[in-house]
Amino acid sequence: MSEKRLVVIGSGGQAFREYALEAMAGEADLVLLENREPTWQKPHITDFRVVDPADVPALVEAVREVAPDGLLTYDESLVGTVARVAAEVGIAHTSPEAIRLCKDKSALRGHLAEAGLSPVRFAVAHTEQEAVDAAGRVGFPLVCKPLALGGSIGVVRADDEAGLREAFAIAATAKAGDGTASKLAGVLLEEYLEGPEFSVDCVVWDGVAHPLVVAEKVLGFPPYFEELGHVVPAEPSPAIDEAVRLVREAHRAVGLDRLVTHTEFRLTPDGPRIIEINVRLGGDLIPLLGKLASGVDLAASAARVAVGLAPETEPLRSEVAAIVMVYPDRAYRVDGVRLRRDEAEYPGLERLTTFLPPGTEVRLPPEGFLSRLGFAIVTGADRRECLERRDAVAADLVVDGTPL
Repeated sequence: MSEKRLVVIGSGGQAFREYALEAMAGEADLVLLENREPTWQKPHITDFRVVDPADVPALVEAVREVAPDGLLTYDESLVGTVARVAAEVGIAHTSPEAIRLCKDKSALRGHLAEAGLSPVRFAVAHTEQEAVDAAGRVGFPLVCKPLALGGSIGVVRADDEAGLREAFAIAATAKAGDGTASKLAGVLLEEYLEGPEFSVDCVVWDGVAHPLVVAEKVLGFPPYFEELGHVVPAEPSPAIDEAVRLVREAHRAVGLDRLVTHTEFRLTPDGPRIIEINVRLGGDLIPLLGKLASGVDLAASAARVAVGLAPETEPLRSEVAAIVMVYPDRAYRVDGVRLRRDEAEYPGLERLTTFLPPGTEVRLPPEGFLSRLGFAIVTGADRRECLERRDAVAADLVVDGTPL
């Protein structure tokens, strides 16, 4: 039993989030609040309550009953709710106002611009004609995206007016895999930021952001922005250092504290530009990649700062880790995913995970987003070895099934 008790609201899917729950359980006794009884979560929690995450008064009552030392979520849809509950109960946490600022992509753009950070031309449109009019101010190429969704769902590049009309329709109607639409009406139009894309996961303690995991992002299926993989750490450079400094300044400007964040940015010809700040653990197992590469456990740090303990930020080793998302090359009725050889024959292969039942139909953007069949994680002593191992695994991944 730990001396600290931590309430976790929402646990996410096992394939992508069990590692986080397991790491947090090493730092505090976990009490899970979820809308159903736990299954795979049970080995990692000491107690649970079945509560509707949409029912804030019920959450407040449950948290008061548990009387925890801290409160957190890594579910994108619940970060605002958790901030409200923490404020109501009196648990130290980033303010609901700061969380709302990060959740509203247009509000964050405006706030950073006022602070003189990461200038990006943008506009918000509620109709197709408003989008066409705004494009004259933003300029082509531009990107359309929902105001409050994650995972690059509904994010589309448009190079001209015809493409804009199509992109607006996709962004305006986009929904997450569980059918959840953006909680904020309207579509954000931003200037397209030319350059490679990265992310940095920080733990924020006493108002100071400590960057722990910098990841290089692999994107695909243009004009969409599906995330096909990540490499940790990104190759060091002065431009990366400048971007990390910008991210830390942005955290101070927003007023974040006692949580972990996942910030996406691009290195443009005009300098680094922030794409968005997510007030939660990074997805796609990026924190796990960080642990494999450096020994620094971001998920454990999330639990520590939530219950009032200083995070552990010093790296223990210097290796490289990468993740490859398994996608079909077209719409498919999927029977399974396999490697051409036995898993033991692939050096550095940490895990191969598949999670769709046989017969599942998957479609690529714009008919379907995040159409992943599984993932593979590989490690290496250095960047070259890791990427060679990653590419060998990716080349041997086979999707069995029937094209639709």
